Amino acid sequence: MLPNHGTGKRPVPAMPRRCGTGRAGIGKFQYEALGPSDYPTVGDEVLADLNGGGQAVIHKVLPRKSLFLRKAAGTAREEQPVAANVDILFLCMALNNDFNLRRLERYLAAAWNSGATPVVVLTKADLCGNPSEKVAAVEEAAPGTDVLLTSAAQEDGIRPLLPYLTPGRTVAFVGSSGVGKSTLMNGLLGKKILATGGLRNDDRGRHTTTRRQMFFLPGGAALIDTPGMRELGLWDSESGLETAFADI
Repeated sequence: MLPNHGTGKRPVPAMPRRCGTGRAGIGKFQYEALGPSDYPTVGDEVLADLNGGGQAVIHKVLPRKSLFLRKAAGTAREEQPVAANVDILFLCMALNNDFNLRRLERYLAAAWNSGATPVVVLTKADLCGNPSEKVAAVEEAAPGTDVLLTSAAQEDGIRPLLPYLTPGRTVAFVGSSGVGKSTLMNGLLGKKILATGGLRNDDRGRHTTTRRQMFFLPGGAALIDTPGMRELGLWDSESGLETAFADI
């Protein structure tokens, strides 16, 4: 978010347009941007003018260490930035009807291409009768990638996530709609900040998150919540494919 620190240009984390303390305008970006990835997105550090009224005008996006991109939904050939400066990407997949190894492979390719480190987070383990078999299948499909088994409904069910939430690290949750990303984040935050939904009649989760948001844990880690993706089109992920399938 853009904290209110008075006036003058200084680096601050960016949230798209609206932020926790007011609104952030994009200034000359609308005239100089060559594509969607030139605009500030959640996780960015920017140079901005801040005033006492909680308003900000962003002048420059500072160099990024990572950028998770997807192909924009629909038929248009256009990129869509999802999150910037992420260290760890939690690729969330539920162990019910959401389980899909081919889709996971696309997420892995996009994650490796972003510059962040992917970690597969299998959610809703309490709804699966054979979680060890699913874990083995994911480990085979994602060699060299950490695979975590979680359940927000079980005591200590989110404990496997904790070693990745070190001070100064930014972790983003991505995945399909209704896999339980927001529920896991509420557990980590210690209170229900994000809306969650129950299962539909087809055993799939409901789409509840509608915007990208950043939260800060007391220990110093940052969490990014992203809306569920009904489809994940790869955007220029050739190098990511090579990393994801290096053993083939």
